[in-house]
Amino acid sequence: MELLSSVLNKLKFLWFKTNRWHRVIFIFVIVHLQLLPGGQVGFQCNDPALSHPYTGDTVTWKWLMGVTILLPLLVLLLVEKRQCNREYSKQQALRWYKEYMFGFLLNLTFVQTLKLIVGSPRPHFFDTCDPKEAMSCQESEYVSSYTCTKAYWLSQSDKSFPSGHTSLAVHAGVFIIYYLCQRAMDMSARGVRAVQTVCVASVFLCSVSRMWDHRHHWWDVLAGAVIAVPFLLYTIFILCKNFACGVPKDAGATVKSDQSECIPSI
Repeated sequence: MELLSSVLNKLKFLWFKTNRWHRVIFIFVIVHLQLLPGGQVGFQCNDPALSHPYTGDTVTWKWLMGVTILLPLLVLLLVEKRQCNREYSKQQALRWYKEYMFGFLLNLTFVQTLKLIVGSPRPHFFDTCDPKEAMSCQESEYVSSYTCTKAYWLSQSDKSFPSGHTSLAVHAGVFIIYYLCQRAMDMSARGVRAVQTVCVASVFLCSVSRMWDHRHHWWDVLAGAVIAVPFLLYTIFILCKNFACGVPKDAGATVKSDQSECIPSI
């Protein structure tokens, strides 16, 4: 007991000595490396919902992460360059981008944690896991515990719920759409609507592709979209303060709370 108490006290000390980024990244690494035991949802023998072939990803993780990380930064920099004094536009954009990335990381960590806890079979489960129990089970018999025979897919065949692609796509897409509504009011309406339309279409296509690629069930995709909502609200209204623009204090000016009081573009 004394050893356990000592370890807990050290962990508590380290926790309070770190900042919010360190804590979330630490949890993400623990979950990503699966250092903690996860759950495992069983399967019904010959379940057609789990019998689809694996065909790859229309939207790969590399593409998803590249777009959802870089596109918001590009939009923020371009819009703030038009809206604020050139001296502070980059600082303003980077300040909001930093908060966007923290909300994004929270979303990603939560989704990955749920995947580990739930352990739900993907639609291509029989193809990529090939559980040895499926060879001997009868008709629609339910198998509560199984062992995959394809080592490469051991950590992926049971990570269906929820859809990470959908959650992150919704997070990035809606963030950009709402940001443009708040900050690009005096810019070209046609151009703003075009960007917003592309965001909506991209989120929709990314989400639907997870089902036609048989990487997720429809309820996984729906859950991913729903999960993104509270993280978006937290990011926009708490972290980014509804995009209320302000000049940094170290510039010798008082931080403004109303976006109409931002320094005009020179």
